[in-house]
Amino acid sequence: MASDLMQLGISGLRTSQKQLDVTSHNISNVHTPGYSRQVVDQKAADAQWSGGNYYGSGAYIDSVNRAYDQFAARELTLSTTQLEESNVRQQHMMMLDDFTSKSAVNTVNSMNDFYNSVRSLSDHPNDLGSRQTVLESANQAANSFNNSYETLTNIRRDVNEQLDVTLERVNALGQELAAINTSLQELPDGDKNYDLLDKQRGLINELAKYTKVTVLADKGSLADKVIIGSGDTLVSGVESSQLKMVSGDPDLEDKQIAIVNGNQAKAIKSDHIGGGLGAMLSIRDDVIDKSLDEMGRMAIGFSKQINDLQQSGTDLTGAMGSALFTDVNSPTLLKERVLKPLGSQTDIDVKIDDVNALKAGDYKLTTSFDGTDYSFRLFDPAGNEMKQADGSAYIAATDTLPLEVNVDGLTLTMNTVMGTPPATGQSETVIIQPMRRGAANIGVEMNDPRGLAGHRQTNIVEANPNNTGTAQLSQTSQQTPDALAGTYQIDIINSADLVAGNTGNSGTATFEAISGAAAENAVGNYTITVNATNKLSMNDGSGNAVKLIDDTGAEVTELDYPLTTTGNTLTMVASDGSQVSVATLSDGAVADDEFTLAITTSDKLTVRNTQTNALMDLKDDAGNTVQALAYPLTNANKEITFAGQTNPTLSLNDNANVGDNFSVTLGRSSAVGGNTNFLAMQQIQHEKTMNEGKSSVIDLFEGLATDIGMQKSNADKTAEVNQLDFDAASERVSNISGVNLDEEAANLMKFQQSYMASSRIMSVAKETFDTLMRAV
Repeated sequence: MASDLMQLGISGLRTSQKQLDVTSHNISNVHTPGYSRQVVDQKAADAQWSGGNYYGSGAYIDSVNRAYDQFAARELTLSTTQLEESNVRQQHMMMLDDFTSKSAVNTVNSMNDFYNSVRSLSDHPNDLGSRQTVLESANQAANSFNNSYETLTNIRRDVNEQLDVTLERVNALGQELAAINTSLQELPDGDKNYDLLDKQRGLINELAKYTKVTVLADKGSLADKVIIGSGDTLVSGVESSQLKMVSGDPDLEDKQIAIVNGNQAKAIKSDHIGGGLGAMLSIRDDVIDKSLDEMGRMAIGFSKQINDLQQSGTDLTGAMGSALFTDVNSPTLLKERVLKPLGSQTDIDVKIDDVNALKAGDYKLTTSFDGTDYSFRLFDPAGNEMKQADGSAYIAATDTLPLEVNVDGLTLTMNTVMGTPPATGQSETVIIQPMRRGAANIGVEMNDPRGLAGHRQTNIVEANPNNTGTAQLSQTSQQTPDALAGTYQIDIINSADLVAGNTGNSGTATFEAISGAAAENAVGNYTITVNATNKLSMNDGSGNAVKLIDDTGAEVTELDYPLTTTGNTLTMVASDGSQVSVATLSDGAVADDEFTLAITTSDKLTVRNTQTNALMDLKDDAGNTVQALAYPLTNANKEITFAGQTNPTLSLNDNANVGDNFSVTLGRSSAVGGNTNFLAMQQIQHEKTMNEGKSSVIDLFEGLATDIGMQKSNADKTAEVNQLDFDAASERVSNISGVNLDEEAANLMKFQQSYMASSRIMSVAKETFDTLMRAV
């Protein structure tokens, strides 16, 4: 009996000791992150049969388990990913919001200072001090753009560096998880090391800060396989892959995350990677790059419009204006906008034509060659393939280069693609970034304040609203010589053409048609004859006599010869009864000499000076001076050149009708004190010349600042919501797995008492045994 009693005391002592051990372990780890409370599963030992009854044989520890719920743990992992992603995004959006409120707003302020200095200069356009102020303001504006670009690129560089540091920690976590899997696999079958499992769960939750994590349990491990993002395996059993940043292709600065397996690195899709990594990639690619593009679009729109005005005016010396800012279409910048693979022979120029149509973002151009034709696929900044209205490719296939393509205010000139010629079946993708470096490239090219072009020649070309034709008159150049300054009317008329003939006569008389004669009502072929009695007569094509006007003004059928009219003029009576002077005939004709006169009509163009009412002398296609040009114009470009000028001034296309007219005002190309160009520069401050007429240059910044502000606000709200979700998930895990000190203290006292009681049982057993021994 004493022996049984001793065994019972020993079992109670052992179970109480284990209970105390586990309770003490719980208390020691009350503040250990990720620790799960352990619980002892104590059971009664099998009863023993004795004397017709079963008697208990004490207790034993069946197992030690941990308070753990995989669903609560998974929820905590997910909420950790979401919270870290929103926190990282919030931090970076605060930085970018600070950028728009400081660095970028300084750029806008410097642009406004430039406009204000131009406004002051327009009041005193010849003042060199005011002109110097404009140059200084231009330099400040350019420097502000440069600084904004540098700030954004520094933020972008910091993000890439943070990505590198984060990947180092992710790789370390992967190795630690693989090491834990190794340790877990070394345990005997059925054994569990809960502290290792807690450590594993802690590593998983830390990994979840950086990326979305999915774990698959196997072989006694909670994370035998660890999958990150949208399906890439970081840990598989005891093996761990490595992540690293790799340069983009063809954009080397577009660094991507790649997973390394052996000697191969495969880029990971960044769209669904989640966590801090996903937030940083999203900030870099969607916010910072867009901000760089918008700042670039502002710089290009600002500088190109000012340059265009500068080059359309004259400076203080009377010379044509030159660019104030860096030419956005310089040979270097034309090629800089194209990013191509290393070693590529592709040569593409990207020219900025229309700032109003420019869009922010990257275009992607994929070219393939089938041995004969080049085929192209062009993708817009949103990633959508661009098509023609009929659904065909935006750029038609061709077997000939160079090829020019117009898209969104740009002209793409493909000089060479992939080689001359490329290999059959070869294909290549290039990235086109029209705006990305715009803010970095802007600079001031002018250092002489006299070079500011304040005067702009004011030329006005208008069609009469009552014209019945559809022809359009335009200038061939924005600059016209001062000698042509004035107001003009261009008329489309139908007038007579007179051709005189006198070949084969015996006499020496000269017969000449009068150019410009208003003989529209005398159309026909005529014969003029001098007879033996020195009488001159005129017959029409049917042989009918034509009435002539003698020197007294009387109508006759014959005139004395030599003519006695003024200037030896031959005047006939037209079909409508009007008198028309059509030709001159000198002395020297003899009997039977015969002369011919053909009168036809045709459409012509004349230019009349409305101030003097005189017809202007013009150049015909042969370079002769005339006062009327055949219409439609017969030169290739339908141009009108004033006599005495080398270059054409105007151009009128076909489809004007007789009676149509156009008014033209040509200003002076140089004028002391002129400020029309300065006034036009001021208008750029508020004119809606960007975004297809919806925005001014400064409005682009307002749009950028508003967009970043809204994203920051959304990031703040998302972070608050995700913090609440995380706190709730943490509380659920804590309620299930956390250590409650009050509960553990009570357990400690309870198991201490149990231990003491079991010790007393053993003491009783000893005393009983001793008593028995003494009785023997």
